[in-house]
Parts: sequence; C-alpha cells; structure tokens
Amino acid sequence: MTEAATDALNLPLPGGDTGASQWKRSIRRLGDFSRSVEFALAEFNRRYGTQLELSRRDLTRAFLEWVRRFDAQRELAARDPRDFSHFSAGLLLGSLVRNRPVRRRPAARPAVATPAASGPEERLVAFWPEGVFYFEFCITVLDKVLAEQRLEGIHLAPEALELRSWWSFRENVANDPDQAVAFLDLFLQGDPVWDMPTAARFRSAMRDHLLRPERRLSEA
Repeated sequence: MTEAATDALNLPLPGGDTGASQWKRSIRRLGDFSRSVEFALAEFNRRYGTQLELSRRDLTRAFLEWVRRFDAQRELAARDPRDFSHFSAGLLLGSLVRNRPVRRRPAARPAVATPAASGPEERLVAFWPEGVFYFEFCITVLDKVLAEQRLEGIHLAPEALELRSWWSFRENVANDPDQAVAFLDLFLQGDPVWDMPTAARFRSAMRDHLLRPERRLSEA
C-alpha cells in the first residue's frame, strides 16, 4: 500500500498543550484523549459528509477500559516497542467498537458518494462510518506514537481498503470486539493472533523476544 493511501486515512489531531512529542503520554489522559477524538470526528464528518456524534459517557467508558487493559500488560512494551504500540492501538480499537461512543445522528442518512467520485475510502464509509472513524483515529494516533519514538511508521495492507475484508471485520467484532486487535494487525501488514488477540505475550514479536534468553542458553 502506498504512503498516499496511508496519508489519506490519517486524521488531523490537535497539538495540545503538551506538544507534538508527547503523544505517547498525553493520549493516556482522559482530557487529551477526549479532545483528540472530538477534533478528529469533526474532521471526519467534514471529509466524508457524515453526521456522526459523540457520546462522552461512552467515550469515557471506552477510554477507561482501554487504559486498564493497556496497564495490565505494559511491562511487555520494552520487549518490542513498535509491536506493543500496534497491540495497544488494537486494544483501543476494540474498546471503541465495544462501547460505541460514536453514532449516527437520529434521522441522519449515511453519506454515499456518487459512483464517479467514489473511492475505496468512501465505499467503506458508506458501509460502516463509525467503524471507519474508529480505525482512522487509531492508526493516526499509532503513527504519531511511532514517529515520536523514531520507529518505523505504519504500512497499510490491501485488505485495509477492501470492502470484503470490512464485511468480515464488522461481522466478527459484532460477536467479539476483541477480534479488533487481530483485524488491526491484518490491516497493518502484521501477524494476527485470532485465538487470543488481547494477550500480548502470544504475539509473534513478543514470543521471539521471550525465547531469546533460552536460545542463548542453549547455544552456550
């Protein structure tokens, strides 16, 4: 997937009082998190012509759930910072899907682009605007966190813009929101863990790091 496609899905976020180099910390503060979501949602509505609104109560619930899950496994972050950042973004996506803080306004019609102007992003938005917003917000934050750590940025897989993949995504997370972690990995050219997606220790990158001490001992 080209950089242009990745940039097209990124949403602008406010710089905030902490500066652009503090996203790793500021996104874990409720006030900064809420302002970022609100700012990004306004841009999403403007970009796609949608009419989505935010429930602050449900957003707070999603945030607290995400932070609790993140903190429970954050000791693994040092083993592979880039992969753990991907994992954390997947946890956030799952919490947003589960708590549904963004919904269509009553009586609002979903935006449907005309065939002549319809691109893959617009087709996805017409299919599931809330889900596309959650995804775009999560990958935007992830890209910023990776950049401030001077780590390689995200790379979208072809599946990230395929309607068929999004049908599967929506259907699966409706039954099990935790599957959002695996789908985010799929959409970002990662290695999804479908059976236990919310356990960081089972991710291939984490397993490799956990096995390295044993390998050194066996080779000694």
